[in-house]
Amino acid sequence: MKWWSSLFPAFRTCWFCPSPVQGTLPVSVSDHICPVCLEQAEMLQKPFCSICMSPGIFNGEICGDCLRVPPGERVVNRSAVSYSPLVREWIWTLKYGGKESLAVPMGKWMAEVVREHYGRKAVSVITYVPMHGERQKQRGFNQAERLALTIGKKLWIPVRPLLKRVKETTPQSRRTRRERLHSINGVFQLADQRQAEKGRKRSVLIVDDVYTTGATVRECAKVLRNAGFQEVFSVTFAR
Repeated sequence: MKWWSSLFPAFRTCWFCPSPVQGTLPVSVSDHICPVCLEQAEMLQKPFCSICMSPGIFNGEICGDCLRVPPGERVVNRSAVSYSPLVREWIWTLKYGGKESLAVPMGKWMAEVVREHYGRKAVSVITYVPMHGERQKQRGFNQAERLALTIGKKLWIPVRPLLKRVKETTPQSRRTRRERLHSINGVFQLADQRQAEKGRKRSVLIVDDVYTTGATVRECAKVLRNAGFQEVFSVTFAR
């Protein structure tokens, strides 16, 4: 097979731009992305905080922000890339620019992150950060749900709408750090008690597009832990 691939290299188009990607049969996500996009996306690499993946070297491997969070409320998060200008543009295009199809390559990239950091067997079920009904109606879809569905399909893990948003809030991107940390209290509830009962003593993965302060995933995790889920992780496309 190797000699065949060397004679007839595969030509593909980058997942995020029209540039060609030359090489043999793809093995990992990076084989589908052109060098320019890959460099500007700034993949997250060690050293980073063992909880939130904030880049840097920290005493005890935990950043100052995570040290201020009580241990029982912390949520281990892993992300694919840094929130660079190019990544910010991709996410904006996904959410507001009419390119819902971007959720597929983003989700596949996130699936690789889940496989690398958590392992397939560590996650029993996948859920996602819900949008308020009115906002989702305006946009037409929930980007976190689309990402979760792609991850679930790639890893053969069921995706369930375990949470619902009961309060509308100003988008987190428009808030200060202090406002983000305090504005999210009481925003989420269980969407379906029956689904939660099936998941008790199991592990759940929360999916979102961007991790900033971690307030959103921690609030989601609080609801899921209170419902009986034993372990809660999160994955986002950007951090």
